[in-house]
Amino acid sequence: MQQRTKNAVVTFAIGLALNILLGVGKLVAGVLSRSASVSSDALNNISDAAVALVTVVATALSARGADHDHPFGHGRYEYIATFVVGAGILAVGAEVLSSGIKRIITPVTVNFGVIVWVTMGASVAVKAFMAALYLIRARGNDTLKAAAMDSISDVAVTTVVLSCAIAEKYTGAHIDGYAAVAVAAVIVVFAIKILKTTISRLLGERPDRALYDTVRDIILSFNKVASVHDIVINDYGAANKIAEADAELPGDMSFVEVHAICDRIERAVYEKTGIRLSVHADPIIDGDERLNELRRRVREVLDSYGATAHEISIDDDNKIVELDIRMPLAHSPEEEITAQVKASITAVLQYSVNIHVDYI
Repeated sequence: MQQRTKNAVVTFAIGLALNILLGVGKLVAGVLSRSASVSSDALNNISDAAVALVTVVATALSARGADHDHPFGHGRYEYIATFVVGAGILAVGAEVLSSGIKRIITPVTVNFGVIVWVTMGASVAVKAFMAALYLIRARGNDTLKAAAMDSISDVAVTTVVLSCAIAEKYTGAHIDGYAAVAVAAVIVVFAIKILKTTISRLLGERPDRALYDTVRDIILSFNKVASVHDIVINDYGAANKIAEADAELPGDMSFVEVHAICDRIERAVYEKTGIRLSVHADPIIDGDERLNELRRRVREVLDSYGATAHEISIDDDNKIVELDIRMPLAHSPEEEITAQVKASITAVLQYSVNIHVDYI
């Protein structure tokens, strides 16, 4: 098992034990005091313990290497674990909200005693310690980061519950139910944020810009590479990323030379980023004056939109011009851009124009 995984498993095991202790302690305090907010906070900790248990298992599974059925490894177990964290927190938030509303409708006199103050005060201290521990050991582990933020929100929630308990004890106002609803609101918002982020990763999101730029700059550092496009980085876990890219190379290079430079690029990217890259070589044809003119005209159109074109080719047999256009933003005026590009091309060649649009 990798050191990164060992650290995560040990950290979650510590969190599991502490959450069980806090949950049991708060539950006892909540039952004895008849406080809905304290009992709700106890449920929050118990759910955190259950989530930590699931996460320990999932984190250990994510460290498994590639096999016949899973050639890209098992790193996405970590994202599944983060999703479980979010789903568990959301379920608790819904339950806490329900109990808080019931307590608002039917207020109950709460009996606050020493056990409540000691339990809640200790909870704030322990949760602060857990948040610090998770953050220190995160090191790129999204599940640990999620657990750290959950602990920070727990500190805030428990502080609110404690403050409301003090206010209710000394004013006699029945605000215990409102405190429970406030706890629920924090829990639900945090859970939705976790779920949204994790679902985005599981669906496949645009790679981190800094990582994208690093890969691009490494490829462009080779003096034979004129440009690079269509960089795709597939995420199979924090420590397992597979990528592909198209690099434009002089068309007069031999097959052996192209193969050699592609190999060097792939090794360089792996050594510097740990990403396994596959390079596709696109030949640059400079001898065709018509092609050079098309490139110039298309570039003039696209520069004003921040878009770029690549793989422009002329098929004289079928009288077709084909090219790819990369749109800079999801809301780019696609129809307007493609119409202008087609007009600029047909002004030079009366051929059909096939444009392939991508946002990669």
